[in-house]
Amino acid sequence: MQIYISGIHTNIGKTHVSAAFCSSFNYAYFKLIQAGMPKDCDIINSFDSNIEILGEGIFLKTAASPHIAKLQENIEYIGLDIGLPTRNNVVIELAGGLFSPIDEYSCMLDYMRNHKLPTILVGSYYLGAINHIILSIEALKKNNIDIICIVMNGVMDSNIDKFIYDYTGVNIIHLNTFDSNNFKEKILIFKHKIRNHLINNNYQLI
Repeated sequence: MQIYISGIHTNIGKTHVSAAFCSSFNYAYFKLIQAGMPKDCDIINSFDSNIEILGEGIFLKTAASPHIAKLQENIEYIGLDIGLPTRNNVVIELAGGLFSPIDEYSCMLDYMRNHKLPTILVGSYYLGAINHIILSIEALKKNNIDIICIVMNGVMDSNIDKFIYDYTGVNIIHLNTFDSNNFKEKILIFKHKIRNHLINNNYQLI
């Protein structure tokens, strides 16, 4: 299986979720577009050096939206034509949120629609999160993109979780905050819960 790790916006924890999933199920990691440093693949390996890194589809040095960075660096590419790994068992981390530009003409959601794979949607707890999460879910559903689950980062707020689930019917799994020192310990509950969710919903991990 290949899966997208998508987010409700920038800096929401997609790389942390990617690291947890890859380490839990021995998946390789691929970043669709890297804009700026440090590279997300280096962050992934700082948590677990055994995760196989497949690199990036596009690498931009400028820490900016890709449609701006590519112009500043005079790099030519067509976002919708970025190639994906051909192998199985790969996590593909997207950049920014669903409507973050991939180039001057398209956004991440356009890419997902053209290259259909199931996705884990990453969110977190803050004022406005419910709105951002439900809008993202509605956009994914409208484009017939399979939502495996929502993964919420940080300290759980059951009131937020209940509203989102009751409104959308999309299951929520939690990922505790971690660092490189407690990574393996902190992802154990996540590993157990997401494995059960995948099996119960007929997703093939291998």
